[in-house]
Amino acid sequence: MTQTISTLPSTVRSAGKLLPFQRQALLAALAIAVLTALLMPGAATKWPAIPAFLPSYQTAIIGAYSIAGYLLYGYFKQTGNHAILYLWGGSVYTAAILLAQFLSVPGAFVPDVRLLGGGQTTSWLWFFWHLGATGMLFCYALAELRAPGRRVADTHAAFLRCLAWTGAIVVVTLAAVTLGEPLLPIVDVAGDFNRITHSGYAPFIQAVIMAALVMLWRATRFGTPISAWIGVAMVALAFDNAITMAGGTRLSVGWYVGRINALLAAMVMLGLYLKEINRVYLRATQHAELLAQANARMKAEHGRLLSMFEQAPGFVAVLGDDECHLQIVNAAFQRLVGERMLVGLPIRKALPELAGQGWFECIDEVTRSKKPHVASGMTLRLRRGADGGSEERIIDVLFQPNIGPDGELAGVFIQGQDVTEQHRARVELERHQSHLESLVQERTRSLEDTQTALMHAQKLEAIGKLTGGVAHDFNNVLHIINGNVDLIKMLTSANLKVQERCQSAQTAVRRGAKLSAQLLAFARKQPLQPTALKLGEVFAGIDLLLKRAVGERVEMRFAIADDAWNVEADAQQLENVILNLVLNASDAMPEGGTLDVVVANTLRDGAEFTQLSLRDSGVGMSNEVRARAFEPFFSTKGVGKGTGLGLSMAYGFVTQSGGHIDLDSTPGQGTTVSILLPRTSEAASMRKSESAASVTGGSETILVVDDEAEIRANVAAMLTQLGYTVLSAESADAAAALLEGPGRIDLLFTDVIMPGAMSSTTLAERARARHPAIRVLFTSGYTENAVIRNGRLEEGVNLLSKPYAREDLSRAVRGLLSAPLGKAA
Repeated sequence: MTQTISTLPSTVRSAGKLLPFQRQALLAALAIAVLTALLMPGAATKWPAIPAFLPSYQTAIIGAYSIAGYLLYGYFKQTGNHAILYLWGGSVYTAAILLAQFLSVPGAFVPDVRLLGGGQTTSWLWFFWHLGATGMLFCYALAELRAPGRRVADTHAAFLRCLAWTGAIVVVTLAAVTLGEPLLPIVDVAGDFNRITHSGYAPFIQAVIMAALVMLWRATRFGTPISAWIGVAMVALAFDNAITMAGGTRLSVGWYVGRINALLAAMVMLGLYLKEINRVYLRATQHAELLAQANARMKAEHGRLLSMFEQAPGFVAVLGDDECHLQIVNAAFQRLVGERMLVGLPIRKALPELAGQGWFECIDEVTRSKKPHVASGMTLRLRRGADGGSEERIIDVLFQPNIGPDGELAGVFIQGQDVTEQHRARVELERHQSHLESLVQERTRSLEDTQTALMHAQKLEAIGKLTGGVAHDFNNVLHIINGNVDLIKMLTSANLKVQERCQSAQTAVRRGAKLSAQLLAFARKQPLQPTALKLGEVFAGIDLLLKRAVGERVEMRFAIADDAWNVEADAQQLENVILNLVLNASDAMPEGGTLDVVVANTLRDGAEFTQLSLRDSGVGMSNEVRARAFEPFFSTKGVGKGTGLGLSMAYGFVTQSGGHIDLDSTPGQGTTVSILLPRTSEAASMRKSESAASVTGGSETILVVDDEAEIRANVAAMLTQLGYTVLSAESADAAAALLEGPGRIDLLFTDVIMPGAMSSTTLAERARARHPAIRVLFTSGYTENAVIRNGRLEEGVNLLSKPYAREDLSRAVRGLLSAPLGKAA
């Protein structure tokens, strides 16, 4: 609830049209102007004295400004808006001067008796309260023009300063019109105050009102209900001043109408403040409901996470505070250590038998260094039975420090697997294998190699399916976060601290998107756009980048055959693979060495391939490491020194491109990575550089289809902000119903994977049949086979991958809508 009167959001106005509240305000201003102008010729005509008019008028207008001052005080305390102080001070000042004027009117309370001041006091107080009312609007408009929406840091101190200034001005004004009344210029002679007009005092007030109107228009263009109706109040005050001057005397038509206009101006201000307070209350109620819904969702999510934690196949425990108390353990951890009380006890007291076995030492090292520690094959003797007997267990475990927001250690997270049975099986297998005859060993080794390769392929395939699904959900989450951060940036463009936080969040989103893209590459689910390439030209284009990546300590040598065949592959993904492999080779040569890049033609199983080999002189790999090299997240560089996705991404890309990738390595003798890409007879195509385009919107109508409500709302908000008219649907069936409507739809923006009987591609076909000129843009974080065939994007399909930024969405939408129909559909 930090919006203020001056920064309320306004509906975007169509060209040449006024919004409803602007039309109402304009009609009110015109009605005041026309009615006052019609009465202007008879302004000097005397009316009979109405005994109840003056008390009623003074009481009503004093009450209106007093209540407005009270409401403005509360509004300022809530929002801290600097410009509100001028409205508060002006309202309080005007109410005080109007009260003094009431006391100075002869016979207002006691017949023929003036309770305050002298003969000039009443007219001069009229001048000062008009100056206060118009002056506060002038200062408010000036403040909004110079610094729209400015907030003060210390609202209490700012209010006290304003109170002091307002009180001082009231005292000086009352002193001037009472004690200094004999010294004031004579502007009132027996109720005739024409002199105040001729002297220029009243025209001065009129000039202030006109200046305030101009500044308010420049600051707000009357784009909000508050600014528009404040303008109406200014018009009422202006015509109050004008017809009062025209009347010239008390009890004239001009005097009566002027009082009514002044009261109308005060009532307009008061009504606006009451309406604004009501809007703030409604907004607070809405936010409270949203908070309750968010808490309910958080509670449900917390329960779901606890359930997943309990059912995790590996053992998990969380330690907290300096003494490492066990805060939570899952069922697997309880099975590992046996049934005993653990939660709430210090780890040393809960598991005393682990003393001297390295477990506590690992925890001490993590708490001291605040760095994670991995222990593989740790042997522990645990007291698992009720009789106190011990049992040897072998585990793989990770000790992860939990660092709090203040940078201090908040606890230790323990996660691992009991690999005792696997270890025993491996030992038993090794014992039996050692007794086999040499011939049987050779045949068995061949069979095992074949079986291992098959299992490895099946394992990679299973992991690929898993990572593809994870990447899909991860991309949706990243997209929701990134889109909302984009909207926050638009709504808080003046808040540098919020902008910095948003930029930091979007940097993290981009890192997550890169990780997701690598997972999709391994899963062979990334949308490739292959073209015919000449590998020699590819290396020529990234030669300097590669040399800078390896540095001067590594010598790169190229041997690219002149007759090397062209290949068909996605150029950008191929460059990423080459760069990752070169960096891996550089890391394998910490003391320097050579990296040979060889490109030549080759045959495999009767098919023609172009082979790209990268051979380094580094440390090489063991058989165990080589067997797992293509697994995602497997890395020998240590925690925090790599994602372990470089080779897995290369494996996925090459396989999806129809090729093969081989790995040959010997410890101490280096590693050779060979990539075989299928030959193509097509000529190599020139790559087009993409120039960054500015965020551009439009006025077309776009149908957004996504089953994720948060994504749908986020995309609709971004497109609406860009000026488009947005329709939205949660499924292909719902979107099909909207397509049958009478209105024109210029672009269909739909998620690829949709629930329901109708697929996204069927929806696109129906959209083109119903709207021949419609453009279709697909989006997804995981496309499966909906718009991809044989590892590549189908011809004529336009795809925007999740997560995307507001700039990406703007360019994609604008590019399609601006392109000729044959190329954009």
